[in-house]
Amino acid sequence: MKLSVLALDYDATIARNDVLDPAVRAAIATARTAGIVVLLVTGRILDDLRRVAADLHVVDAVVAENGAVIHFPDSGYTWVHAPRVPVFIAELRRRGIPFRADQCLVDAEATEAPRLLEVIRALELPLVLLFNGGRVMTLPQGVSKATGLGSVLDTLRLSPRNAVAIGDAENDHEMLRLAEVGVAVEWGSAVLRSAADSFAPAAPGARTWTPHAGTSSSISRRPRRLRSRLRRRPEAI
Repeated sequence: MKLSVLALDYDATIARNDVLDPAVRAAIATARTAGIVVLLVTGRILDDLRRVAADLHVVDAVVAENGAVIHFPDSGYTWVHAPRVPVFIAELRRRGIPFRADQCLVDAEATEAPRLLEVIRALELPLVLLFNGGRVMTLPQGVSKATGLGSVLDTLRLSPRNAVAIGDAENDHEMLRLAEVGVAVEWGSAVLRSAADSFAPAAPGARTWTPHAGTSSSISRRPRRLRSRLRRRPEAI
């Protein structure tokens, strides 16, 4: 495997309490300097991500709203895979269901899932619910982190066979399956860890994947370790 792409989830994978650790930011820059394309793949709304992550130019591209929105920071080009459904938004407001919405995704507390599903069924809409920790996202059928990642890879003429994807939660399963090597962080979903090819440990006391001695000393060095191990023994991952 020739590693050329690193796809990273944001919250609870490389960021904690909204904040991207400066050491992680520096390690991503080092990986890009080494020729690895780094992609941020998140369930967050793009404007919200800009607010918490500040400069998105740290990565080559962003897949936001769980695959529905693609953004290239250097060019400023953004496109949306599927627009939101106005009738769904209107009915949520009519029923007083609290939510946040942007280009496509509708985000709400996980406890609101039964009411969201009731609206979807009543209106016979082609929408699905996807849980992410204490939140639930409503998206058009067929939209996922994997479809968004696949679109970016197609645009950049890159292959998922040359990609490593890292995530922590329920909405990362398809992304990890798409990549040649899917990595789950050890503090995330136990089900995701069991389905992943490998797992990424954290520094003692940390709850994000940060550069540290004892596991891999930086994000940029772990891909080289993975590449080396895959060349020697693919079954070891």
